[in-house]
Amino acid sequence: MSEETLTETPPMAEPPTSADTGAFARPEDAPEGASGNRLMRSLRGATSIWLALFIVALAIGFGIASALEYGSPVYLKVDNLLSIGLNAAQIMVLAMGMTYLIGAGHLDLSVGQSLILASVLAAKVMVAVGGTPEQVAADQYPNLGLAITLGVLTAILAGAGIGLLNGLIVTRLRLSSFIVTLGTSGLAYGIALVLTSAANVAFIPDQIQQGFGGLKLFGFMPAPLALALVIAAIMWWFLRRTRFGLRTLAIGSSKEASIRAGVDVNRHTLRLFVLMGVLVGIAAVIDIARNANTNVVGHQTDSLQAIAAVVLGGTSLFGGVASVGGSVLGSLVPVMLQNGLVILQVEPFYQFAVVGIILILAVYFDQRRRERAT
Repeated sequence: MSEETLTETPPMAEPPTSADTGAFARPEDAPEGASGNRLMRSLRGATSIWLALFIVALAIGFGIASALEYGSPVYLKVDNLLSIGLNAAQIMVLAMGMTYLIGAGHLDLSVGQSLILASVLAAKVMVAVGGTPEQVAADQYPNLGLAITLGVLTAILAGAGIGLLNGLIVTRLRLSSFIVTLGTSGLAYGIALVLTSAANVAFIPDQIQQGFGGLKLFGFMPAPLALALVIAAIMWWFLRRTRFGLRTLAIGSSKEASIRAGVDVNRHTLRLFVLMGVLVGIAAVIDIARNANTNVVGHQTDSLQAIAAVVLGGTSLFGGVASVGGSVLGSLVPVMLQNGLVILQVEPFYQFAVVGIILILAVYFDQRRRERAT
């Protein structure tokens, strides 16, 4: 059984043949020639495979377009592909938490604004602890190690705090996560703007960029991308191999059935929102480390990009089905499109439209998958 489908197999049930549909068939009872049909059904249901093929086609398409524009396939150069991976690292981390939330039947529309607030708080702690105002203005940080450590912890704790707030409101007041996180997104962004007067935090130590944001492991792998992939591997293992992942998808499949099975749905939901917040804090650290700066006017489409990546990757928007691997691939799509549009000198305003189109297409394909399953 694959990670995409949660199916409790009763003693007399037959093994599933499709990760997306959960259709049952016993191999030894299948008629001759049915193995080929099973293979075709499995391929049609393997969202990650089709998404990977689409990513390859997208890269080839932009490579050809850039070759026609500049005389060489600029898009397909190794440095540009690694840049795409680096740019996708933040969305990839956010998509990991969103995979669990959507798999459980919830959403978090506050991740972009929460990321801004977490990065602002972390940056202010780094600057305050790093040294006196005169020292940090002169790029001197006598307490550099302590400042960066406390800044990273602040970002993670701030993200976790916002996640805890979202979870408490959703579970205690029994409100829709869509409405709750839409409201807390405005709250988080408003606080960030008040703290900064809508200006980026100055004098963040450059060492965080040199030691992490701009670091390349083994001479080629961006450190933020490596961190995102490690987080994805851990999240994949938890979803596939632990009760935590099983209960997450059980809640998304049927909240009532989960309660009857003895699952504390409210407590588990609260943990999912806190997990999402922790990942938001990690994404905030990546954001600071990449440019040694905050970005208080950015991240407006982070929520949409994360949701689009998750749904494109095979996670059902209606819960009960989740794919961490698919989310990793899905997080590359909007970044690849954005990068290609920039290389082809398309106006940046069209990038917002592209993200919206991706989200609509993702929901459409999700509904088609559900129709095939029923």
